[in-house]
Amino acid sequence: MTFPLFVEEPNTNKQVEVPQEILFYCDSITVNANRVDMRYLDCVNMHMGYYGNSKDVLEKYRNEYYNYIEVRPVFE
Repeated sequence: MTFPLFVEEPNTNKQVEVPQEILFYCDSITVNANRVDMRYLDCVNMHMGYYGNSKDVLEKYRNEYYNYIEVRPVFE
């Protein structure tokens, strides 16, 4: 589990907690980005569906990404 991140919902002043699966995905996609960097926040906002993207399609992309990653042992 990572530290929680809260973002502001568009058109309201309500703070919402970002789901952990989105944080894990954006942590791995935006390499070496802090959570205050624009590219990290852009990834979070996109996957929260704030840019008009379908949440179902984005969830499918995240699941495909996690299915593609496989753990390989360092020593065999």
